[in-house]
Amino acid sequence: MSVLKPAPSQIADLAAEIGYTAIADAPEEYTAMISGMLGVYDALDAIPEPEVLHGRAPVAHTIPTPAEDPHHAWEVRASIPGAASGPLAGVRLGVKDSILVAGLPMRNGSAELATFVPDEDATVVTRALAAGAEIVGKTTNEYFCMSGGSHTAATGVVHNPHRMGHSAGGSSSGSAVALVTGDADMTLGADQAGSIRMPASWSGVVGLKPTYGLVPYTGIATLDGSFDHVGPVTRTVADNARFLTVLAGSDGIDPRQRDIVVGDYLGGLDDGVEGLRIGILTEGFGGEHSEAGVDETVIAAAEALRDRGATVERVSVPLHALGAALWTAIAIEGMAETVLRNQGFGFGRLDRYPVDMMQHLFDHRGDVDAHPANVQLFTLVGRYVDQQQGRLNYARAINRARTLRAAYDDALEHFDVLVTPTTPQTARPLPDPAHGAGAAIQASIEMSANTTPFNITQHPALSVPCGTVGGLPVGLQLIGRHFDEAMLFRVGQAIENS
Repeated sequence: MSVLKPAPSQIADLAAEIGYTAIADAPEEYTAMISGMLGVYDALDAIPEPEVLHGRAPVAHTIPTPAEDPHHAWEVRASIPGAASGPLAGVRLGVKDSILVAGLPMRNGSAELATFVPDEDATVVTRALAAGAEIVGKTTNEYFCMSGGSHTAATGVVHNPHRMGHSAGGSSSGSAVALVTGDADMTLGADQAGSIRMPASWSGVVGLKPTYGLVPYTGIATLDGSFDHVGPVTRTVADNARFLTVLAGSDGIDPRQRDIVVGDYLGGLDDGVEGLRIGILTEGFGGEHSEAGVDETVIAAAEALRDRGATVERVSVPLHALGAALWTAIAIEGMAETVLRNQGFGFGRLDRYPVDMMQHLFDHRGDVDAHPANVQLFTLVGRYVDQQQGRLNYARAINRARTLRAAYDDALEHFDVLVTPTTPQTARPLPDPAHGAGAAIQASIEMSANTTPFNITQHPALSVPCGTVGGLPVGLQLIGRHFDEAMLFRVGQAIENS
């Protein structure tokens, strides 16, 4: 792919922007040298690109009508059969539309990717198909996965499966809804701030954010490489454990997968909680957006484990109250960098770059007016902070994430799991566009205080339904030691069976 040679005036303008005043005044010599150097990009075409991910010809698909899909759980419906046998044989699988499925459209909730069709499968898609699952479509997600609500997708809002007009949570909105409506048996979600767990909570299903790196993120749209996760969304804890067994393990491509430990997620599922120590995380309750009924329901479900032989006690991690702010400091600049500058992907990693998606985003880089209010806010703040102080705040926040991680690790030395509400409230009404940008942004973030900290500390976290308030589901979040998903499933199964 050739790069056009520059004119001296272009180099003069560029030098002036950077601050190279001498070159800006006399750009001819540098223009000639730059023109000569551009030949390296022509040389790339002489080196074959390795085929490391599976491809597929375009797949026949349909866009469901509102009558067929009243909750708007699906972007497209299709059928891609998996292997004839395997641990997921017969499973109808929905795939979040931020995950590459070769031959099927992928818009990642956006206007920019409205006509994009990827050439490759994400690793998790390859693994699911090899295990016997049939992909039955791409599920709707929020615009670039940047909202915890379900009101920002370019194709329209996603309705809660228990109450029309209410949010289904986000950003993996459709991945939760499709399970409740019965259109899928399992789904894949991606989680940068709670995007698996929050829709699981509000829709009343089971969602796991695995330990960072346990499941390969190869072939999935990113927001920031420090907190991207992908994982299973299911109706039951047992199904979640079964799906994780298929998904977990290194793919030899994703650089996040360092020193990972794959566990036995099904073997101890029914061992019960006798002798386990359950820590109710004090700072996870009674927050700014908390509902008393949700707090009470989660505490009651946790304390009921005493009757099954567990020790249940309160535990304080004061830094948890600052976890959401720490995540935001990373996300503001990380997302602005990914969305605005790096064509939807990270930079500087030994990774598999989705060149076709990046080219598509570059070609549509002028379509930013379609961004919803929350995306506009994050990118504006990110650019402003960058202008004022460069990347110092991102760096400071990444460093301090280790302090928060250590605080949770200390608590988990004394407890097998920690407990919070997944979302501090039940599903909220979808925001009225007439109420403006502030209301839309509030509806994107008000549910995330208990989920975001564990994206940056990289602990596994499982959302399990534990009751209802006012007819809407309540999610209980279990947090465990790194790579101890088996413990989360064991405790989650006890809650599910209570």
